[in-house]
Amino acid sequence: MNSLSRLRTPHPHLGAYYGIVTSAFVSLIVLLAMFEQLGWREVVIAQFMIVTPLLLYIVIAAGSRTRNAEDFFTSGRRVPAVFNGFVLAATAVGGVGFLAYTGVVFFLGFDALAIGLGLTCGILAGAVLFVPYLRKAGAYTLPGFLGQRFRSRRLRIAASLMQLPPLALLLAAEIKIAALIASLFLPLTFSLAVFLVAALVAAIGVLGGMRALTWAGSAQFIVGAVGLAVPLVTVSILLTSLPTPQFTYGELIPSLQNAEITAGLSPVQPEEVATDLPPMAPQKVLKPFFQSFGIFGELDFVMLFLCLMLGIAALPSLLVRSGVTRSVVEQRRSTAWALLLVAVFALTAPAMAVFVKLLVFQDIGLAPAAAAALPDWLTGLSGRQLLQASDANGDGGIGAAEILFTRDGIALTLPTLAGLPYVMTVLMAASGMAVALAAAGSHLFTLAGSMAEDVYRVLDPGASKQPRLAAAWGAIAASALSAALFLIIADIDPLRAALTALAFVAATFFPVLLLAIWWQRCSEWGAFAAMSTGFSVIFLGTIFGPHAGIYPAVIGLIGVMAGLLAGIAASMYGIKPPAAATAYWQEMRNPEGEAIYDRAKARAAASAANASASGQ
Repeated sequence: MNSLSRLRTPHPHLGAYYGIVTSAFVSLIVLLAMFEQLGWREVVIAQFMIVTPLLLYIVIAAGSRTRNAEDFFTSGRRVPAVFNGFVLAATAVGGVGFLAYTGVVFFLGFDALAIGLGLTCGILAGAVLFVPYLRKAGAYTLPGFLGQRFRSRRLRIAASLMQLPPLALLLAAEIKIAALIASLFLPLTFSLAVFLVAALVAAIGVLGGMRALTWAGSAQFIVGAVGLAVPLVTVSILLTSLPTPQFTYGELIPSLQNAEITAGLSPVQPEEVATDLPPMAPQKVLKPFFQSFGIFGELDFVMLFLCLMLGIAALPSLLVRSGVTRSVVEQRRSTAWALLLVAVFALTAPAMAVFVKLLVFQDIGLAPAAAAALPDWLTGLSGRQLLQASDANGDGGIGAAEILFTRDGIALTLPTLAGLPYVMTVLMAASGMAVALAAAGSHLFTLAGSMAEDVYRVLDPGASKQPRLAAAWGAIAASALSAALFLIIADIDPLRAALTALAFVAATFFPVLLLAIWWQRCSEWGAFAAMSTGFSVIFLGTIFGPHAGIYPAVIGLIGVMAGLLAGIAASMYGIKPPAAATAYWQEMRNPEGEAIYDRAKARAAASAANASASGQ
């Protein structure tokens, strides 16, 4: 164990390297701000701000390339806790959380906190229930863990196939968010942007697998964090005189409430509007920001929160990173970092939404602008398709009720509304694209890596290292191309796709993971029953539920309960697990020592060496 730990010592200069990355990105922001004042065109500024970080990600991925299987699938198990926390947080939030969740908070106010709480508590639940034990098991993938836990190749293949739909939906959602940003600020059509984003994500995965995703993802997190913090803190200082928007936007509550009353917003009840999340299409604000349970009733709020929490806790794209740190202790620290960072974002999104709403209603809601004297931001944001405004009532002015806001563009409107330089708008765009790429890379690698490790390797047990890596490369390229083609054909809503995917994950994998890790009596057939029952419920519910007015969160929770009951019943009344499965469970529950999978590999290598020596 000690020798392995020494071999897995992380690079001592990682902090310095990423400090240089951060300094270089901040320098780019300052330079572009100066060039904007010197008269550079907006399109040139946007190209430099968005394309330069993309080149940085490719350079980092190229420097992280590897053909070692352990490096490719687990980054050599030597990622420091803080860097793993960066990538976990970026994957959990993603571009969907960065843009769509902020837009939902803008439209729904208090009711949208169900999503933020679900993200945060999901990280916490996963850290307590699953992560330490998956790290001790040491499997490269979630289906791989289930196959080792129950000594079953069939279960391993089934789990790999059942995770395809949710991961494919999440991948498509993140690629669409990144492509939308690219098509808004670069001279690209949406279709071309989709293929370019998919190619970039696939290239990073092919070059170095988990290793490249970790180090490129850390840079993407830094770009995302800096790109969010700089404009938001600047606006916070302008509005509240303090650089802590998460704690000071409360000062603006009276002003916002007065503006909402002037604009004609009145409290609503859940039955007065569709009990659903705001769509992608532009729409007007329906309710006051601080009204509780206006769109969702109390029960709807709780069910959405629980479904998201269970889905995030069991999300394969997050759990697959349980094996990249040196020990169980390091993995716990990394999830603590991820929990902190996701919680900070969950507190930040309401501040952004309040700032945007107040700035809009101060200019429009309190004093409707005459058609001849519209504020500059209204024309600019309308030209970028981030909002729509028209004199619907023919009174010669634009009122708050006549402005339709684009849900996924709320965060991008903040710098323009506050009168900040254009460089701040494209900085926010580069930030959203960075976290979308980080999340897309994680989902793509989890999906493709499982196909190579849990399907190809199981069907061909004699495959050596290179064919496994070649299978992973092929699966990455094929999955990225399939996602791009799907987005060209189908017009999906990224937020609804992500929520449906998390409902799939909750129903399919939360019950089986809970039983496999916390119940010694759980058997192979119990695990299969839990997984297949939950998957069947959510699959059928997704097809037929909307026609009956049943939403994915409700179906997901029904699938969780049905999966738990099916798993318990099949384990209690079926064949008892073999002694090997019981011994594996007991060893997994002890956090001390090297990963079970690594010890098994070391024993196999030693046996092969002894056999070779004996043969000579």
